[in-house]
Amino acid sequence: MGAFRTFLISYPEFLLATFCFLSLAALRLALQWRAAGSNVPVNWPVVGMLPFVLTNLGHLLDAATAALRDSGSSFAFRGPWLVGGDYLVTCDPAAVHHCLAANFSGYDKGRDFAEMFDVAGSGLLVSETASWTRQRQVVATVFAAPAFRSFVVSTIERQTARLQVPFLDHAAAAGRAVELEDVFMRFSLDVSYAVVFAADLDSLSLQAADAPYPPFGQATRMAGEAVMFRHIVPARWWKLLRWLNVGIERRYAEAKAVLDEFLYHEIGERKAGSPPLLGEGGDLLSMYMAWPRDPAMTDRQRGEFLRDAAVGYMFAAKDLVAAALTWFFYMICTHPHVEAKILHELKSLRANSTSCGGSGKPAAVFDCDTLRSASYLHAAVLEALRLHPPAPFEEKEAREDDVLPDGTTVTKGTRILFCIYAMGRIEGIWGEDCREYRPERWLSGSGRVRHQPSYKFAAFNSGPRSCLGKDLGLSNLKIAAAAIIYNFRVELVDGHVVEPTDSVVLHTRNGLMVRVKRREAAFDD
Repeated sequence: MGAFRTFLISYPEFLLATFCFLSLAALRLALQWRAAGSNVPVNWPVVGMLPFVLTNLGHLLDAATAALRDSGSSFAFRGPWLVGGDYLVTCDPAAVHHCLAANFSGYDKGRDFAEMFDVAGSGLLVSETASWTRQRQVVATVFAAPAFRSFVVSTIERQTARLQVPFLDHAAAAGRAVELEDVFMRFSLDVSYAVVFAADLDSLSLQAADAPYPPFGQATRMAGEAVMFRHIVPARWWKLLRWLNVGIERRYAEAKAVLDEFLYHEIGERKAGSPPLLGEGGDLLSMYMAWPRDPAMTDRQRGEFLRDAAVGYMFAAKDLVAAALTWFFYMICTHPHVEAKILHELKSLRANSTSCGGSGKPAAVFDCDTLRSASYLHAAVLEALRLHPPAPFEEKEAREDDVLPDGTTVTKGTRILFCIYAMGRIEGIWGEDCREYRPERWLSGSGRVRHQPSYKFAAFNSGPRSCLGKDLGLSNLKIAAAAIIYNFRVELVDGHVVEPTDSVVLHTRNGLMVRVKRREAAFDD
């Protein structure tokens, strides 16, 4: 190091020449970028494309979508020199099909993903190869079990009737504005908690709804924001913050501690009771505890296995469902003609609804079987998921050299970021009206729901890693949405701006402020 310093002092013209070269290169890039009018990020000397990230913080997804549109669906993102952070960013359906399905074995989550998403432990969300195959088999068996499926659906219907509808009925009577995303976060927390532990948390009850969001729910949201942060900055940066225990990494560590304390307490309470038999208890924890135990697994490993299973389900069933419901109702608020069509369809199903008590007035909650014939509602939900996928991106890493369908050469270790958010907003994939909310695109001439391949509509992932809970998730969305639309009219508060935040889950930055009014006319027919 001393020799290099002596060299610079002795030959200052070398330092000056280097500075001039980098300055001229940066100026040339800036002029080319401005002349082209392109949204594709500039690869600056030294700092790479980091300025693109920093200048677009708060709306990275929309900026990435614009860049992908101008680049022809793919571009190479370059991080700062010497610190890594390089990605191939794409929204090409052919690349999605190739990497996630056709050549599934050639790509995995990558060397850093499990560490970036360490809140999930060693669960299915982050597992690879043999571990993934084994865990996938367990989860698939549990999710296919009639006892579990029946328990989940009945829990959604029950929590909708006893928590969601009464809460909104109370808010309508009071005439006050409601932050609907918070309502859905609490509702999804209550549903997923009951599904996992067969107990009621009741964070959306009238008594608890005015209290701060439960620490357990705050911890899961903080974890999602921290994982997103780890994705958009070089690994050395967030690892340094973790080592120093400062900033977002300190909050992340505190969130994980809250989750672990809560989950291990619940698991310990369940272990202290009588062990369930397979199929006897329909809740998730009972199903996993009744699964035949690996003789080589220690008690500690068994506890970690149950904890990781609970965390994985809670992340998928709570945050993703809440985000999906939030954006669905934002679409409904801004597209009243869609709301009218859904209401008309639900009125034809009214005879099959289940009555429940709000504040002394009749209300209705539709069961899962009744909503199977609600094709327009189903299409409206899918269209909202197309434009606002709750998990806006998917990440893979190449295990070997490969060539993508468009001819792009991929070397071993290349990290690929699939921008699912952008896929729904590219004309070449969904047509000239791709940015319009139009449920009709999902319906055939006979009114049946059209199937779209998962590599084009990747809201539930694609290939062997496709979401096992897709049907249950859609049932959750439709049961909750139908009850609200049938019983209430939801209106966006004037002047309230709704924008997505930068996170691994597509939450809103400022929430969804609405006013809820009782739809008395729905009961007059």
